Amino acid sequence: MEICVDADALVERITGRFSCARCAAGYHDRFKQPRREGVCDVCGGQEFCRRPDDNEQTVRTRLAEYRRKTEPILPYYNERSLVRRVDGMGSVDEVAAEIDAVLDS
Repeated sequence: MEICVDADALVERITGRFSCARCAAGYHDRFKQPRREGVCDVCGGQEFCRRPDDNEQTVRTRLAEYRRKTEPILPYYNERSLVRRVDGMGSVDEVAAEIDAVLDS
């Protein structure tokens, strides 16, 4: 399965993630802010953290590795109709539903 995404959108999605330091509830700078600024919706905690590898340089390095190591083998599997593609640009629920449909088929 190949999940197709726009590289810049992926960078934005990953670099914007943060979580509550107390309960690990997930948030995003653009897509899912806490209802009250600086206060976790789940536990009321006021400390948040980000993974140190959720930065643009690391994400772009990972994408370059994918292009270098994985993209070259896709034609082999495409010729045998073994690659299923999922549009990774939808909402979390949409992408999850597409992945489930591929796995169930």
